[in-house]
Amino acid sequence: MTGMKPGLSVEDILSLIIPSDVRVSAKGDLVFIASRSDLAKNENYTEVHIIRKDGAKAFLTGKGDSKPRWSPSGNMLAFTSRRGVREEEKGVGVFLWSGVGEPRRLAWFKHGVKHLEWFSEGSLLIVAPAPRKGFYDEDGDYVATDRLPLWFDREGLIAGLSYEVRLLDVWSGRTRLLASSPNIIVAAEACRETVFYAEPIDWRDPTRHRLVKINVTDGSEEEVLKGYSISMLRCLEGRLHALMHRGEIGISSHHKLWMLDEKPVCLTCRMLDRNVRSIAGSLDHKPLIVYEDAGSSLLASVSDDAVEPITKHGEYVHEAHSNSGVTGFIASSPTRPPEVYLHADGRRVGVTRFNEWIVKERRLIEPQHLVVEHGGDRVDGWIMLPEKNGKHPLILYVHGGPKGMYGYFFHPEMQLMVSQGFAVAYANPRGSTGYSEEFADIRGGYGDKDYAQLMAFLDKVLENYEGWIDEDRMAVTGISYGGYMTNVMVTKTKRFKAAVSENGIGDWIADYWASDIGYWFDPDQIGGTPHDNLRGYLEKSPAFHVDDVETPILFIHSLEDYRCFIDQALSMHVSLAMRGKDTTLLVFTKGSHGHSRLAEPRHRRKRYEYKIRWLREKLGLEHHEER
Repeated sequence: MTGMKPGLSVEDILSLIIPSDVRVSAKGDLVFIASRSDLAKNENYTEVHIIRKDGAKAFLTGKGDSKPRWSPSGNMLAFTSRRGVREEEKGVGVFLWSGVGEPRRLAWFKHGVKHLEWFSEGSLLIVAPAPRKGFYDEDGDYVATDRLPLWFDREGLIAGLSYEVRLLDVWSGRTRLLASSPNIIVAAEACRETVFYAEPIDWRDPTRHRLVKINVTDGSEEEVLKGYSISMLRCLEGRLHALMHRGEIGISSHHKLWMLDEKPVCLTCRMLDRNVRSIAGSLDHKPLIVYEDAGSSLLASVSDDAVEPITKHGEYVHEAHSNSGVTGFIASSPTRPPEVYLHADGRRVGVTRFNEWIVKERRLIEPQHLVVEHGGDRVDGWIMLPEKNGKHPLILYVHGGPKGMYGYFFHPEMQLMVSQGFAVAYANPRGSTGYSEEFADIRGGYGDKDYAQLMAFLDKVLENYEGWIDEDRMAVTGISYGGYMTNVMVTKTKRFKAAVSENGIGDWIADYWASDIGYWFDPDQIGGTPHDNLRGYLEKSPAFHVDDVETPILFIHSLEDYRCFIDQALSMHVSLAMRGKDTTLLVFTKGSHGHSRLAEPRHRRKRYEYKIRWLREKLGLEHHEER
């Protein structure tokens, strides 16, 4: 019986296998990365999975395997890895696998590889950081820079590095330098025996790019486009395509699909007012894209007069890649963890069953959709209820971004919380992606309309589920922008009896100086800089508005978070603690901004356990025996 199944546990979450980086070869073979956690060894590791068109399988296992890429013929596979090296050795290798035997290391890049694709059957296109003359110390005793950023989340200190575009010969292992930039190269692609790359026009505004074409024969460069914000380049049937926007509403602008021939032509501007996340390839001579829509993420083809979804609403396509009439994609739903699928000849076929045991053996809760109208906007939201009758404490989740989105994907923490006896509610207020570009524009309005819409959604939840929710035992939580909104909420309302703010913003002034993106993100979203808009920065910083806070709050942060630096949690914790408020600070000594998903398994387990224990205590939830 379904009701007798145990709910999801922390150990279950750490046992999930997560596929990523799916690629289809010209022969119709499939490759992807499978990521696993080993709690006993406290390690995360990856495997390269190859599934041939005839069903034959092969597996390559090595430390840090990533970025698998088929050669144009499909006869060879390149990927990056740290296999065979000591932990203290810096860098990553590029490896080549011929389909038999062991992979062969072609080259080693001491500072990593940002981009890997094939240029031709005999050479690879590489974008890799390299020491910048006069700014880099080989002993690692210092870093020097005359620009920003100093560091970057998940990468650490990047000052003193330039970025190089190289061709790597797969026979000799020799590399040839094509271009070098002191700024981060944001995209690169080979098309018609030509290399294209995009870089910031000015490091002070890394969202405005120029597109450069390199003649690989003589090494000459030509600027072919300037002033757009480019997130992806892809060569489709000999024509260069891009995801980009003109910054119509700053960094909140939707990326659209463009074809770059003699002049840029937007293929989706008239037909789709949604953010396009990626270019998957082409199918039947039509571009394939992945875009978000009202909580779903859809795989769709683009014709001259329509964007035609291939997948349906009610699930989330995380990524996709298409080649020779076959599309591989990774998808999940609220009650089905991510798996790999194939779409060919109009049919969809499941490829993996990594997490099928979760679906069969655990009680997973289907969310109930809820809509609230507020301020002229339609706000989508969802609620997940425990199976047990009676009133339950509720946790309101706020997503990151702000241009993030909740919806029809598998969210293990929410399922975990429901299994612990909490009701869980979440919504997409103004600022979220998946809706119109105008809806995504929240510049200068952080903590205002988004807050009002979340409160209106909460009211709707309480109205519709009066017999299920204990209004006197409610909590709010979120990560990043969700952490910021959690901080804002406790300064504006006393409705919540507990709050957990993770890796969020408390002080926008400090964020402008310290964050890896603060110097350009904050002026766009808050407005100006602290020098010319100090009042605006103070107004939007919850650390300066804590006098009336009564909600007990737990701050969770990680020391290696360079997106929202540790000073953000400290700004709130110190401000509250010095006023005698109920505040707890939990700092993990390792972990980036995304440590809740990416950190070592022991770290993630302790985070879950601490958060659950703290929330249960503050909301007075009776002892719940985990299975």
